[in-house]
Amino acid sequence: MFTQIDMRYTSPFYRFRFPQSAKSFILYAILYASALLFYPLTLFAQQAFSPLHYTPTIDPIIIDANKCELQFFVSPYGNDAWTGKKSIYNGKDGPFATISKAKNTIRNLIQLHQYPKNGVAVNIIGGDYSLEKSIVFEEADSGFNNAPIIYRAWKNQLVRFLGGKKIDISHFAPVTDSSIIQRLSPSAVGKVVQLDTRQLGITHNQLFPDVFNDNGNLFELFVNNERMPLSRWPDSGYTTMKEVVVPGDKNTPGSFIYRNKDINRWIKNDKIWLKGFWRVGWEEPAIKVAHIDTLKQQIDFTKGIPLGIGNSYYLPKGSGKEQWFAINLLEEITRPGEWCIDFASGILYFWPPSNFVDNHVIISQLDKPLFVAKNLRNTAFIGLHFEASLAEGMLFTNSYRNLIAGCTFQNLGSNALVLSGEQNGIQSCDMFNIGKGCIVVSGGNRKQLKESGNYVINNHLHHYGILKSQYSAAIDTYSENNGADAVGMLIAHNQIHHAPRDGILFGGNKIVFEYNEIYYCGYATADVGAFYSWMDWTIRGIIIRYNYIHNTVGGVNPDDGASGTFVYGNIFAGNRTGVWIASGPDHTIKNNIFIKNQGPVFCIDDRGKARDYANNSRLIKKVLSINPTQPPWSIEFPEMSNLLSSNPELPLRTKFEGNLIYIKKGIAIGNKMHKEYINDTTLLTTYNNYTTTSDPGFVNLPKGNLQLKINAPVFKIIPQFPNIPFNKMGLQLDKYRKKMPTEAELGKLPAANPWKDEDTNLNFGT
Repeated sequence: MFTQIDMRYTSPFYRFRFPQSAKSFILYAILYASALLFYPLTLFAQQAFSPLHYTPTIDPIIIDANKCELQFFVSPYGNDAWTGKKSIYNGKDGPFATISKAKNTIRNLIQLHQYPKNGVAVNIIGGDYSLEKSIVFEEADSGFNNAPIIYRAWKNQLVRFLGGKKIDISHFAPVTDSSIIQRLSPSAVGKVVQLDTRQLGITHNQLFPDVFNDNGNLFELFVNNERMPLSRWPDSGYTTMKEVVVPGDKNTPGSFIYRNKDINRWIKNDKIWLKGFWRVGWEEPAIKVAHIDTLKQQIDFTKGIPLGIGNSYYLPKGSGKEQWFAINLLEEITRPGEWCIDFASGILYFWPPSNFVDNHVIISQLDKPLFVAKNLRNTAFIGLHFEASLAEGMLFTNSYRNLIAGCTFQNLGSNALVLSGEQNGIQSCDMFNIGKGCIVVSGGNRKQLKESGNYVINNHLHHYGILKSQYSAAIDTYSENNGADAVGMLIAHNQIHHAPRDGILFGGNKIVFEYNEIYYCGYATADVGAFYSWMDWTIRGIIIRYNYIHNTVGGVNPDDGASGTFVYGNIFAGNRTGVWIASGPDHTIKNNIFIKNQGPVFCIDDRGKARDYANNSRLIKKVLSINPTQPPWSIEFPEMSNLLSSNPELPLRTKFEGNLIYIKKGIAIGNKMHKEYINDTTLLTTYNNYTTTSDPGFVNLPKGNLQLKINAPVFKIIPQFPNIPFNKMGLQLDKYRKKMPTEAELGKLPAANPWKDEDTNLNFGT
């Protein structure tokens, strides 16, 4: 358990405690003065990066709203003409009605030099706050060191910021148009109702683009705080193409033969989009249909996509396994909760669920983040809910020493939270039912290897990637996704599960991922990982230690030459987990536990040679951009100085050593390199790994307790093997997480596993 944050993660000055005697005081004063004098100098005395003991220095903002001298209140029943100093109206005065009024009042206090020395708390009374535009926080809205501004839910009440419009169910009417009724599924007749979105001023109901990758800018419908699914066929899963007729390309629309004659009933619908893995297993665009030929059972698209349709490894007719499904079809409203929009009329057709009641229907409308922070400093947001927006819940840019803690993000169309800056914390938040990813975090300076000090700790992140399934991660430090650097961050104790693709997308430098638990991810894609990165030789100092990765697809997968990971003390469990090095240099996989029915648990390949990565402009440009022969890179990562002249297309200096491997059958190591490299020890060294076919000494393997007993034989066979702290992995109780989620909320009950652990595909890499 930790309180606000584990203090071992902070700077040396944070550890100072006031001495209890005069003699001690003098000694402490001398030591402290010396630290103040010499500690900054150590920043210049750099040395080679040591991954085993490295932890970024973070400086968390300390929050205690009860000590703030000035307390404002905001209420759904408030009035911005009041002073905001009362929690309820007393006949003369009362709370503010809006956050903006509280924010501007505090800004005025700062400008008048009347800001209190212990900071300000804005107490937000429970209720719904519907936003038609973003609430924007700027530098002038910042708090001060030791005097922060705190926006918090008052007494843990439910405070919801909504980016949607509430709809009274009286606006829904029965379907009476006979032409519409004829198109409905027989099971839906008499049950589907309609809503005129244009009459209600609903926007984001325009025609889908011909090609799109997310929700096509269409609003979403929520009932009782649950996202209602856009109609689709099949109801779940996918169908497959039978055969490609015209592969097409960027300028030429593709065509294919379909399998199921049920599609023939769509013939009267001229606005059909199909979403699928048309070419590869990691791209899922939706494409508009131009024509359906029911005699040939052929579908022609209106627009081409880059490199066309049909599995790229089975051209020109494809593999016959390319997965796809149809969306937004009136004919396919076949179960409660499904809906579609008629783009021509603006009519929404909906089969309501049984619990369809007033005041619980919301249509998302805001296409900007609910909260935007620019250059904000020393501000905290505690216990707030962000919901029902088409865009992000919160967006921070170039912000410093802020805290987002105990907040809930759900039913959002984009990422839950995007943050760039330094010394910011995201702690003990819950994020779920998210259209894209949960947290995109960046900061620091890559060229100078300057740490950001950002931390992402103790968050519960699940059921994301709902609208954009590919490359939407629970946590994303891969700087190319938002054009920013990611250096010196701590990502710890997060619980990540139930998503179509990656748990963590990583890039950047000197980032520690520890004590996280990841499961039930990656089953709806290919080339995936619980930890995944791609094509970058400058990824260095990535420390993945003490994580529990299980019942998921992929373990650690630095793909296509991605480099620089130190994988230590993790537990990989499940038939599709492991570590796969895809031709990238400088990886160490040490002292981990692997538990699988069948090996291998580790694979390595040399694809970079055949694909000529040595002359890949993308890879080379990244190396040259950081001046690898100059400090700090030449000192902290000296292998970078001559990387470009030393066959970087090969998996140089890969180490797989001291690992505990429990498999029932098969080999532990899959060396996929060509014959000329397969025994090259400058590429791969393996040492002192312990492989066994029997329980190596877990406390209780059948019940999932993977802590090793103190007398487990591995401690004798591998003397330096760590006692991996299994019980510390995942969520912990702290100041902002007062109780742990249930097994059902964690998605660990058997009914919550949509794959039932019956997946026969054993591939865990790329």
